[in-house]
Amino acid sequence: MRFRRQYTLYSDKTVKGKPIWYFRVYLPDGKRRAKSTGCTSKEKARVYVEELLNNENLLRKVFESDLVIRIDSSHLLQSNTAASNSGTPTFKEFASPWWHWDTCPYVLARRAAGSESHPGIKKSYVTCNELWTRKYLIPYFGKYKLSEINVDMINSFWQVLKDKHGLAPKSINNIRSVFIIMMKEAVSKGLIERNPVEMTIARTVDKKKKELLTDDECARLFDIERIKDLWNDRIVYYVYSFVAGLTGLRAGELLALTINEVYPNKIIVKRSYNESYGMSTTKTSEERVVPITAEIYRYLYAAWQSHPNDENDFIFSFDGKKPMNEGRARAAFYKAMEKIGISEAERQRRGITFHSWRHKFTTDCVRSNMHPEKIMALTGHHSMEMLSRYTDLNAERDIASQINELQISKGKEFTNGMK
Repeated sequence: MRFRRQYTLYSDKTVKGKPIWYFRVYLPDGKRRAKSTGCTSKEKARVYVEELLNNENLLRKVFESDLVIRIDSSHLLQSNTAASNSGTPTFKEFASPWWHWDTCPYVLARRAAGSESHPGIKKSYVTCNELWTRKYLIPYFGKYKLSEINVDMINSFWQVLKDKHGLAPKSINNIRSVFIIMMKEAVSKGLIERNPVEMTIARTVDKKKKELLTDDECARLFDIERIKDLWNDRIVYYVYSFVAGLTGLRAGELLALTINEVYPNKIIVKRSYNESYGMSTTKTSEERVVPITAEIYRYLYAAWQSHPNDENDFIFSFDGKKPMNEGRARAAFYKAMEKIGISEAERQRRGITFHSWRHKFTTDCVRSNMHPEKIMALTGHHSMEMLSRYTDLNAERDIASQINELQISKGKEFTNGMK
């Protein structure tokens, strides 16, 4: 005799063309309750549901209201949320101590695992995560016990972040990453048995098409005769953008440069500077060498000489004692663009920021047929995927001549030299 399954699977909605699978549980009184599995594979969804139905604790966590659910033909599970969760802290109780630099156990463990040159965690990262937690996670989940937080609640939370708070998919994914870390710790401490955040699906982030500055626009921006007009006679602002466009250094890496790290033929990139967090390692915690021409060196030296200095101070500075304000330098760049005819509205439409210099440098390297590994050594990227994000190639503009040469050559081979 065949027994009917105590649940059914069905798909609804799609993520990147794949269905999201839900399950419907049949209750003894004839009522049914549906939940998302968070899976896009039917087989994985089936495995998840069957594991769930064989684990009373997990089942209670998924169905937080008082329900009577049939587990098999001879066993009934009485789900009493208040009783089952009595020893579990609320999310607010659990999350409040998190992301404090000097007291959070997770942060302290990560700091201890690192070294001076390769820190296990950065203060800027911790501060950002504390903000996400305090502003979004605690207000939404604070009153719930950890064991009450389930996939459906979290999926609803993602929608709230989008609809109510207007957050972009990338920001939602950042919050999701923070949430995963915290709930993973809850699992390791035995407070919950499974991390429900990992069972949700990350948001799809559409790559926004950006337009880089053209070589002609760069030539007008860096017209040496117009420094006073375009750059308010501030050579440090002029050189700051000029060197960024020819080396791909990040803003913080430029601000951290001292004259001792600049040579006639190279820059040694050791550190990064942020006005809020001070000096730290580079983004990847690794030093790198960026070759430069004699001309770039002369510009850097001129910037250094434009302010009071000694043998150990900063190049991009007004007093030699601390780096200049990054926001003002960025504003000077935007103002210079306006003066060559790129309005603020046009700049925003094209998505041009100071970081676009890094994109332009990477794209110029690719267009010059430089090997990707060599480009990554210059930029400090660790993967081809990340490198590709910084590359802006146009098939018609950048590839046409090369592919046409190939097509002509292969076309002759295909036709055995016939015209």
